[in-house]
Amino acid sequence: MLCKDFAYRGLINYFEKISAIPRPSFHEERIADYLCAFAEERGLEYYRDEIHNVFIKLPASEGREGEDAVLLQGHTDMVCEKNSGVEHDFLNEGIKLLEKDGWLRADGTTLGADNGVAVATMLYILDGAEGNLPSHPPIECLFTVSEEVGLEGANGFDYSRVSATRMINMDSADESEIIAGCAGGVRSIMSIRPTLDPAPENARALCVFVSGLAGGHSGEDINRGRANANKLLGRILLSASKQADFRLVRIEGGSKDNAIPREACATVVTTDSECFIAAVEAVAEIIRSELCREDAGFSVAIKDVAPERAVMSEADAKKILFLLVAARNGAFEMNHNIAGLVEFSRNLGVIETKPDGVVEFTFFARSSQMSYMESSTEELDAYADMLGMKHEVLNSYPGWAYAPDSALREKYAECYKALFGKEPRVLTIHAGLECGIISEKLRGLDIISCGPVVLDLHSPDEALNIASFERFFTVIKNVIKAI
Repeated sequence: MLCKDFAYRGLINYFEKISAIPRPSFHEERIADYLCAFAEERGLEYYRDEIHNVFIKLPASEGREGEDAVLLQGHTDMVCEKNSGVEHDFLNEGIKLLEKDGWLRADGTTLGADNGVAVATMLYILDGAEGNLPSHPPIECLFTVSEEVGLEGANGFDYSRVSATRMINMDSADESEIIAGCAGGVRSIMSIRPTLDPAPENARALCVFVSGLAGGHSGEDINRGRANANKLLGRILLSASKQADFRLVRIEGGSKDNAIPREACATVVTTDSECFIAAVEAVAEIIRSELCREDAGFSVAIKDVAPERAVMSEADAKKILFLLVAARNGAFEMNHNIAGLVEFSRNLGVIETKPDGVVEFTFFARSSQMSYMESSTEELDAYADMLGMKHEVLNSYPGWAYAPDSALREKYAECYKALFGKEPRVLTIHAGLECGIISEKLRGLDIISCGPVVLDLHSPDEALNIASFERFFTVIKNVIKAI
């Protein structure tokens, strides 16, 4: 039994149940099936749209029927990352949970606490919370999809079904914090179809593999000094090109644009393998001395692979390496009014060589100011024009502006202080939340975001603090009783 001393047994049980259901972004149909069956079994009014958002209503407890409803909200999809060498089919396998030293983790994969904690919390409340919530106003629960790939579910939902005047989003990562604002984001892809040449005769094919980096959330962790594997691979290859002849065959790195890539690899062919290997190892040693403590596992492996028949033209390979090295990555600007808050950043999250030979680079820029996001797009447009590449903007979403006055925020702070004897911190964050979209769809909605302590989101090191999850629900139930 997981978390055997946990105060809210049903809450942990629901977290286990949803962890067993595969729920990658764009594949939320099975978790939606579960939510709808759950509502039907309990006679609750529900709605499921064509993209698998689910909306469930819980009537008010006796005596509170005339009060304004409160909307609870979180997303059903999860980032699907795994460590190198781990065999896991996210489309068909659930997450294996491990408990150790007061933390829940997964076995070599992301945990899905982002945002499984919200899904489990809403299910627990809709199921009666084992008598822990005897008094409450009408409650509306919105389970959105595809948050991790552009907040697609929140953007596509029909909000005419919502009557609530206040909302608790549960997609944050510390119960002692109230999130009151967040960044917006813009995703885009640059691509090139390299001209191919025959591979040199008697050339040796090698794979250069960068691994062991910490990775993390491309918003919350972007200013922690963690290295980007895609950028490091570009630097390694460019440095090696000054000392050894080689031809680029393919390049890959990262798997999610909102996760700092931990691994990247490139296949090359060379007739000067000893010089090439020496050059790669030399720059790798220099890089190792520069990295932060969290990236101490950094390594560069060079392995022989099967011979290649075709290679990228030298001109197109140079364009690719130029983009990898020159395109800015990381935190660019800090907020001038809030100490420590990143205002503008960009993450080169994914590089992929497609089966047809096209090489794609996926970027994700964040800011609470639309002008910064537009400047990122303009900068990538300029690179595309200069390099003869294609640049396509996939989607963008708005930030969530801080509201000076919030009765819901004050009530959360009051309940938190009553329980723990101290004020929670109120802050805005550089990560993206669905609150920005929802606040635009439902003007005047009083919104806060909160959640239990979750570390290393979007990486296989993701961990949920068990005691914090318990404290978080205690605060939430008291807030719902009191509002």
